[in-house]
Amino acid sequence: MDYTKLKAELDVDPENRNYSGMTNAQVAADLATSYRTRQLETLTSAEVYEAIVPSEFQALSDEQKAYVRDIIGLGSDIQAGAGAQARTVLIGAFGAGSATITALAAALLESITRASELGFGSVREGHVAYARSA
Repeated sequence: MDYTKLKAELDVDPENRNYSGMTNAQVAADLATSYRTRQLETLTSAEVYEAIVPSEFQALSDEQKAYVRDIIGLGSDIQAGAGAQARTVLIGAFGAGSATITALAAALLESITRASELGFGSVREGHVAYARSA
């Protein structure tokens, strides 16, 4: 546990969680609660496939369908973050406001805890007590 980093989180409280008004147990529980999201850079072919709305796929031209199949065939680490070629091709095929692109954008968001975001493992009540006393 990086107690210096934990103490800084508790003292600065950058997310305005009101740590100063919480007990050590409440802080530990709050840090372990998933209320944050992180933007992923990659998706698996299964995640891309599941995000595609069948009726939207059927409406694509044969060339667009081939591009989509090529992307799905890339495997487990399809680069789909901002600016990635696969993302650009998919947006071009389905359209930026389509249900498929909305589903892909949602698939790129991962729900995480504040502890995970800070690079901590499990934060326990004792960790918080020690960091506060430092």
